[in-house]
Amino acid sequence: MDLEWFKRRPYRHFDKPVCEAFATRAMDPAFVGGPNYQPGPLLHYVKEEKRYKHCDKAGKRVLKTKKRPIKYASHRDACVLSRYSYDLSQKLDAHYEAAGLSDEVIAYRSLGKGNYHFAAEALAFAKANGPVTILAFDVTGFFDNLDHVLLKGRLKRILGVDELPADWFKVFRQMTRFSFVDSNELKASPTFGPRLKLRNRDPIATISELKMAAIRFYRNPGLSSKPGRSIGIPQGTPISATFSNLYMIDYDAAASQFCDGIGAFYRRYSDDILVICRNEDAPVVEAEMVRLMDLERLQLNPDKIERTAFVPGGSVAAGHGAQYLGFNLGPFGATIRHSSMSRQWRKMRRAFKRTRKVAVANIAAGIADKAWTKRLRRRFTARPVRNFSSYARRSAAAFGPDEKITGQLRRFERAVERELAELQKL
Repeated sequence: MDLEWFKRRPYRHFDKPVCEAFATRAMDPAFVGGPNYQPGPLLHYVKEEKRYKHCDKAGKRVLKTKKRPIKYASHRDACVLSRYSYDLSQKLDAHYEAAGLSDEVIAYRSLGKGNYHFAAEALAFAKANGPVTILAFDVTGFFDNLDHVLLKGRLKRILGVDELPADWFKVFRQMTRFSFVDSNELKASPTFGPRLKLRNRDPIATISELKMAAIRFYRNPGLSSKPGRSIGIPQGTPISATFSNLYMIDYDAAASQFCDGIGAFYRRYSDDILVICRNEDAPVVEAEMVRLMDLERLQLNPDKIERTAFVPGGSVAAGHGAQYLGFNLGPFGATIRHSSMSRQWRKMRRAFKRTRKVAVANIAAGIADKAWTKRLRRRFTARPVRNFSSYARRSAAAFGPDEKITGQLRRFERAVERELAELQKL
């Protein structure tokens, strides 16, 4: 039996990890839609990412923190949702193929390509058709504002049914009327806080224990945020991304048709939308993208619309090319974004600093005679493993010869070699 969608998950939740025997049951619609399967609460935490910006007018480096609410499912629920996400993805891929949208929708799909391939395609179009304007749009509160009525209608359409079968209806309810527990409240609990620190895979707590300890179960805030409407799905479950692609099928079709009609380039990566068009078409494109998004009961963030004039062979200030999928796209080629490179430099320096501190202490204690650098080499040097160096090389190859990415990587790797040489002197 094909279980390519199944994977064991290492995190801890309110149940134990499941095995292939349960995954086989998850493939039975009668089980999922029946009374023996009842979805449990999600576990919520806020993922914070520090993002360093360029220096302000006073010369001070600006640090911004992006917060993303993540809600992840129990092992049983994640297994079920993985199976249904797999099935839905197959149907969406068939839809994209039939509608001629296979190249336009690029997020959360197994296309055999990386983000550098998609960015290279965009740059190639801009170079071949310039001068052009590169427009980048961002949807405000994407996952939190997906309308349940529209989502259900599109789910029925893609499944080819008038009413959702019992199993799919339960999955839909699980994603729209979800409940969750805040991980910070568990950490603050004298009962569950110590359990979270244990290095095992035992359940954090049973549902009965949570209720006895008066741990609060929160509901989807989108059920009551707008009168007469219910909105929002959790970000972080195995089917969240697939549902988001499902929700956007009408937008993708309309936006792609409009862009094809004016010879523009359209791509959507989750809630990031890119359009490359003739300069004179840019105002019309902006207005149409906003209008089409209004039809989806979503909004494009006006403060995050990026407009970049692209002239092949022209000049552009450093760091002011078009930002797309982690790259800066300029007239003379592509570079890895400054913020991404800075993040790698910080990670590298912190890792070497920690290693040096441990090595000095171990040598002084007589339990080592040198600094061990195998992990550092594996993480930061050119090795046949998945690390930043191999990613940068693949990126440079995707964009073609003479790319500036190679220069960025060389500077980084020279610094790594200098740090390694210093450790060897201990």
